[in-house]
This record gives sequence, C-alpha cells and structure tokens, in this order.
Amino acid sequence: MQELQVIDGGLARPKKDLEEWEVHWHKWAKELIQDALAYQDMYNIKDIEDGIHEAKFQLWFHPSEESAYITEIVEYPRITGVNLLFCAGKFSQLEEMLPSIEQFTKFIGGERLWGGGRPGWSRAAKHLGFKKEHIISKDL
Repeated sequence: MQELQVIDGGLARPKKDLEEWEVHWHKWAKELIQDALAYQDMYNIKDIEDGIHEAKFQLWFHPSEESAYITEIVEYPRITGVNLLFCAGKFSQLEEMLPSIEQFTKFIGGERLWGGGRPGWSRAAKHLGFKKEHIISKDL
C-alpha cells in the first residue's frame, strides 16, 4: 500500500510526521469524535486514537475545526474501499470534505466508500450518490 499523504484540506495520516494530526486531535477533534462514539458500542476513544497512530484509521478535519471524519481503509479479496467509520460536526462541512476522501480512495486504488449511521443519514447522503443498504447483527 502506498504511503498516506495530505490531500486537499483533509489529513490522511502521513507515516513520518504525526505532529500536525496530533495538534488537531488534541486541540478539538478528539472531543468531537468522542461525541460520535455515543451511538455505538464497538469502539472507544482510545481505540480510535490507537488506530490513527497505527495508520489503521485516518483523521480528516475541516479547516474550521468544527467537523471531522475518521476513516478506515478496508481491503477485501475483490475490492478495496474506505469506510466512513465516524463523522461529527456540521453536515455542510462534512459534505465539503467528501471529495477529498473520494480522491484519496481512488489514489489508494479504492473503488467504494461506505458508512453506517442512524436512519437520517441515508436520506441526507442520497444526493451525494450514496445508496441505502441494510445490515443485520446479533449480540451473542
């Protein structure tokens, strides 16, 4: 996989320089993402921070410091894509950031973006080209 780089206002964690993402993370993004974690039970904030450190996750932030994404590169046998794992902030800003994430996805050879969320997200993201899919789960 190619080394990650800064693309168009978002930050895909560079392997050599942690300083820029850490400044944004500790100054404001960590608290914003912490709020988004309340809607699920599979990750906590330490999992996210560790994932960014390990280059498993990518932090994308809006220049306003009011909106952010956490993404995850996922490689399946027949397709590579980017999971929009968490997003928080203003929808209009998240919408502005999406072309950068799409460009990054293509740069790494990815063919698909996906993400989950509350029912309202499918309506809000439809005009951006996202389609509604269903997932089922069972706690054991």
